[in-house]
Amino acid sequence: MLALGLLGLVVLVLTPLLMAPAPPAPAVTVVRGKMGSKVDFFRDATVQEILRRKHFEVIVDNSGSREVATHDIDRYDFVFPSGQPAADLIMSSRLGSGKDAQAYVPFVSPIVLATYRPYALALQHAGVAAPMTAGREKPLFYEVDISRFVELTEQGRRWNDIGIREHGIQNNNLVLAHTSDVCLSNSGGTYQGLIAYAKNGSRIAAAEDEVTALAESLKPLYRAQGAPTPDRVPYYLSPEGQRIAPIVVIYEHQYLAHQLRRPPGQPDEERVLLYPADHFETQPSFIALNDNGRRLAELLRNDPELRNRAVELGFRVLDAEQDTASPQLTGLLAQRGLEAPSSGNDHTRAYLPPVDLFERLITTIGGCR
Repeated sequence: MLALGLLGLVVLVLTPLLMAPAPPAPAVTVVRGKMGSKVDFFRDATVQEILRRKHFEVIVDNSGSREVATHDIDRYDFVFPSGQPAADLIMSSRLGSGKDAQAYVPFVSPIVLATYRPYALALQHAGVAAPMTAGREKPLFYEVDISRFVELTEQGRRWNDIGIREHGIQNNNLVLAHTSDVCLSNSGGTYQGLIAYAKNGSRIAAAEDEVTALAESLKPLYRAQGAPTPDRVPYYLSPEGQRIAPIVVIYEHQYLAHQLRRPPGQPDEERVLLYPADHFETQPSFIALNDNGRRLAELLRNDPELRNRAVELGFRVLDAEQDTASPQLTGLLAQRGLEAPSSGNDHTRAYLPPVDLFERLITTIGGCR
């Protein structure tokens, strides 16, 4: 009887402990955003898993950056345009109407011209492009003189005219770069801004009549590429890419992500990048529209796991002071046996017009509504 009594006492003592409810799981913060090419980051499975562990669920809608800037965004917690012009439009509109908006720059990615080795070699032989690093047998990165490149298009030069046949390719199409729709995307519009800067003698167009004249001169170049597409990257990475568009305007991270997905030491040597000699680094701006957006922005900017994953996806993350790119990307490329892009000691930069004049440039070139 005593044993049974003791057993009952033990059961009574342990039962509350065994039946104590588990502590509630931390609440998940659902954050909705809208963006252009940076959607690749948030749709990455590893990024999603990291965010879940940190109690965030991020739902994203894909749209060109300029389209983000020119449409209603009130139902979102954040937007993430790929460049400064769209970000400036959004910030001006929000703050001008008394609405919440705070900009962050967690990482950057330059505008580049993506092409294939035979086309880069043809441009090199024409004196328009040169390898970034001399002495490499198969360099992945070249610099291109945008002024001279555009002159080839304006002169009606075709790939056959500049020696593409010497590399086993027949192509009688115009020498030009294909972009996404300038009315919708940052990359398409920014490239037109870079051409305008080059055509204007490496000077920023500062007056309406000057911008209008430049835009009218660029219209034929833009229309020569045919109907624009929303995203050029899938075409570039497809087996038929060379036949569809031998040079396309994309972001550096989209190319580097492709290379980093490959086995270490086995780069795709047929696809290469052309960097404008007058460097232009786009600054994708994460714009928080409320407190939930701000919480996510701080996480992107400071969380080591998310920063490391951004590098693995080809982005240049900023250092702790948020003013220069950290060396993480260069280090990762070296670990994977990949060449790293370098501008050397050339600090020449290209600049876009002020946002109102840039809008005039884009809407005139593209006939945007």
